[in-house]
Amino acid sequence: MKICDGVYSYVWRSMFENNCNMFYFGEPLNILFDPGLKHHLDTRLQALREDGINPDDIKYVINTHCHPDHFEGCEFFMNNNVPVGMHKDEIVFLNELGPQFFAMFGMAFPKLNIEIAMDEGIWNVEGVDLEIYHTPGHSPGSICIYWKEKKTMVCGDLIFKESVGRVDFPGGSGEQLKSSIRKISSLDIEHLLPGHMDIIEGSKDVKRNFDLVEKYFFQMM
Repeated sequence: MKICDGVYSYVWRSMFENNCNMFYFGEPLNILFDPGLKHHLDTRLQALREDGINPDDIKYVINTHCHPDHFEGCEFFMNNNVPVGMHKDEIVFLNELGPQFFAMFGMAFPKLNIEIAMDEGIWNVEGVDLEIYHTPGHSPGSICIYWKEKKTMVCGDLIFKESVGRVDFPGGSGEQLKSSIRKISSLDIEHLLPGHMDIIEGSKDVKRNFDLVEKYFFQMM
């Protein structure tokens, strides 16, 4: 589904379609975010085609974090020479605990070829500056990606609509999650694209959601 010019959203609808929300930044970026589980990938690529996007045009696959429900499908792109990236701290976390983490869910650990080790700051892609924010809490190397011109942020499992990402997995931290949410809450965001649940549109609703989460969830972490 097209959110605004150049931004597409593919949200979780049923256990038979996908497992997390996937997003796409179109021309000139051609970046896919969080492809999800590999056995849903055919369905997700077909959804891109239905929006007029050729999956062969994908130039980069970026992961907000390495949890299997967001990351496992990256193996397909690695095998097809599409550069895959995530935060450098998340790469370390994945290499150290990834096999055990995948085993928790009865899943085989994928073969890895992560070419892009990201850090906080500006990432210039095809002349467009994207802002990368390191937002640990749900996992040590979670990131949010902000396209300022579109007022759009991909936020992974940091914050959801009227909820937050869990912090009881290995590497999680409630204090870090709160700090990370505060870090991005002051940005001018019209389209907040979380890893699960519905997207949030409109700056007033985005701000309301940040305020609600801080009021009702921070005291529980």
